[in-house]
Amino acid sequence: MLARLLGTGLVAGALLLPQPGSAGPASIALGDIDQGTFCYREPLNLKADVSDLKAGFTASNWLATITGVYGRRWPSGKALAQAQANDPYFKGFVDTSSFNKMAESLMVALHEETHMWDLDGSRTQWNAYSSSWIDDTTQFLKFPLYDADGGFPRKEILALIKDDASSDMDKLYLQDSAQGDYHLQGVTAELNAGLMGLPAALAVAEFIDGIGASNSRDIALTNLNYLQLYLRVAKANHAGYYAKLKSDATWRKYVLVQFLRTAYFITQSDAQAAKLGSSKVPALINRVYAPENLAILEDFSGYRFPTRISDSCMGGGVSTAPVISAPPQNVVVTAGQAASFSVSASGGALSYQWRKNGVNVAGNGNAATYRIDSAQTADAGSYHVVVSNSLGTVASSAASLTVNPANLQIGVSPSIATLNMGATQAFSATVTGTPNTAVTWSVVEQDGGSITPAGVYTAPARLGTFHVKATSQADSSRSAQATITVNGPTDSGTTVTGTLASGASTRLPGGSPGYWTVATRYNFRFNLTGPASADFDLYLYKLVGSTWTLVAKSEGPTSTEAISYVGDAGRYYLRLTSYAGSGAYTLKYSIYP
Repeated sequence: MLARLLGTGLVAGALLLPQPGSAGPASIALGDIDQGTFCYREPLNLKADVSDLKAGFTASNWLATITGVYGRRWPSGKALAQAQANDPYFKGFVDTSSFNKMAESLMVALHEETHMWDLDGSRTQWNAYSSSWIDDTTQFLKFPLYDADGGFPRKEILALIKDDASSDMDKLYLQDSAQGDYHLQGVTAELNAGLMGLPAALAVAEFIDGIGASNSRDIALTNLNYLQLYLRVAKANHAGYYAKLKSDATWRKYVLVQFLRTAYFITQSDAQAAKLGSSKVPALINRVYAPENLAILEDFSGYRFPTRISDSCMGGGVSTAPVISAPPQNVVVTAGQAASFSVSASGGALSYQWRKNGVNVAGNGNAATYRIDSAQTADAGSYHVVVSNSLGTVASSAASLTVNPANLQIGVSPSIATLNMGATQAFSATVTGTPNTAVTWSVVEQDGGSITPAGVYTAPARLGTFHVKATSQADSSRSAQATITVNGPTDSGTTVTGTLASGASTRLPGGSPGYWTVATRYNFRFNLTGPASADFDLYLYKLVGSTWTLVAKSEGPTSTEAISYVGDAGRYYLRLTSYAGSGAYTLKYSIYP
């Protein structure tokens, strides 16, 4: 369902609480999440009389009828329909042939209009951010997906699916060659849409003809489970990406809210289960509430989740407020070393927030242990942690981090090297004063050759002086260099042999790039001998602008030829040609400053 919408431009952001001046009831108190008292509730009046709207329905007033029905029964749906009233695709999703046909089409219509809202260019950038409509006063807007930090295709979750409860949707969302390659944005987009499509169908369920006219319950549960499985794969196989998502407070709230929304609407739709879902819904519920799938949400968010579908409140099972039994201790390290603080606390369903000098830390600051992999002097300060659950909050005593500067020294060996064009040289780096002795190798000059992560340098196909640099990974301000002089063949000359057929020619140097590059004024010396009966000639070319131009030649009547030429900086190649005759030749040449 999402594939058609991917051309829409997408922007970034944060959690938006009820908007001043917006219409409709402020029904979802997201601020209560931080107090540990959040339950998901939304105005629903499924028995409201809409008989007059049904009687007055015509194909031309379909949008007014939709907003009228939802205004009485489900205000969030009315607000979303109004927000997308000018969308040219909207009518394409709605069957306007009768009121009942319209009712049956509304699950798909509101599902797709949620995609339209999610992907609106004022809110989102595909692969970079996601967004979620909750109701007309409350939305999660423009929260980052951190895809560049390790996002992965959602098809990777297939290995965790062990039953056929979601087989139809697995084929569409996970096994399709295009859909399966969508990353986390595909998971959130379908979950958002599924959690609008379900109440969209629920609000008009009695007008849906027949049994199994909608699979909206299946869609909502399946996509919630996809989110659980995506987080499990992220934690197991993409730890850095999982930590990045987990560090975002909006993401943690989003996961909780979408889980409780699903529980709320599944429970509200139980009376219409036969119309709004398949026989696989119980298996999907079991999958969502499986211990390993609840555990990943609690690990990711730090919140306690209910263990049954009938409960749409956070924090079930907490019996006592948090108590700290072992506060963090002072830490002293040398710059570049790892530093960590830990706290022990009891109380159940605990969440943690580490603070440095009173300010929340980023990264992995939402667990019982806070770790800095490579501490620097800027990390020094006072650290404490705030531990919370639904019954209370407690702050630990402060501990200090002292980071002593490292006497870091770095050297490169050999420090000087002379190489021919294309030759290789292994360099090594010595780092002292830090336990992290790793370096990053680079070549200082553009087109100055290449170097591997292990320090093996390959000279370029041009002459000149170049430098390789080793930069400390413990302290990027510390580095050392080696100097390389790249020569052409040695002054004693290089010998090349070969055979020419009559009228044929060959070019030196062979291979790629097929020319010599000199960085300053150089001498070119070529001496050719060949068969006594043949007439071979030599031609030296230089690239002038974009044209190869002849700068020196030797065209005697025999196969013994010589060129001596002094050329300025630039690119050169030699052509050896048989004017007449054939046979073996020997070419000796030197290129030197």
